[in-house]
Amino acid sequence: MMQPYKEFQMKVIRKTATLGIIFVIFASSLACGVSSKHFHACTNNEFDSTSTIVLVTGFEPFGVYEINPSQLIAETLDGQYIEGAEIVGLVLPVDFDESVEIVTQAIEDYNPVLVISTGLSARTNKINVEKCGLNLKKLPRNESLWFIPRRLDPCGPIIRLSPLHTVKIVQEIRKAGIPARSSLYAGMYACNAVLYGTLGYIDEHEIPTQAGFIHVPLLTSQDPDGMDLETMVEAVKLAIKTSLN
Repeated sequence: MMQPYKEFQMKVIRKTATLGIIFVIFASSLACGVSSKHFHACTNNEFDSTSTIVLVTGFEPFGVYEINPSQLIAETLDGQYIEGAEIVGLVLPVDFDESVEIVTQAIEDYNPVLVISTGLSARTNKINVEKCGLNLKKLPRNESLWFIPRRLDPCGPIIRLSPLHTVKIVQEIRKAGIPARSSLYAGMYACNAVLYGTLGYIDEHEIPTQAGFIHVPLLTSQDPDGMDLETMVEAVKLAIKTSLN
């Protein structure tokens, strides 16, 4: 009878520890001399009318998930055109560093006006449109050990904000009858690393490219409470259309 209560206690302890770590990293980031501009992504950037590329990324399968819906989304959209822009789809390894390197290299190669990265969140049954990338990473834990989060960038800002109008994106997706919600941050795994790293690269190189991240649920073939691939693809298309307009 006490087991659920103990599990609840552990969840509270973990959440409290995470908040404490975020506060410490925030303070240390200020000590590194991070200027306030890093905490607010620029929203004045206009898309270059001569650019026609939108980059959409997904992740390879990982862990117990033999199929990653985000990979299928990137592969499905690759080569399509939305609002006159050609979609380039990329599939990333589930690796903190290599995934970011591939995305930043693609930004150099294609000079996209927009980057929409996608990833799997097995705990959701909605489209989650993320707003922040955190300067945190946490390795997967096993049954007996909880790994303390660490910084992705030793002297980077605590958060980077996506300049995309995430609330508007969610509204447009919901208008299409697709369950969606705004989400504060993209977790602490490779998905978050891609968002944080992409926004950092764009900021550092002062590129007019805009970027954001969308978490998608499992497929209905993986979970009865999941979502059809066609619905996920339509949601990402709406995110792209909304962002381009």
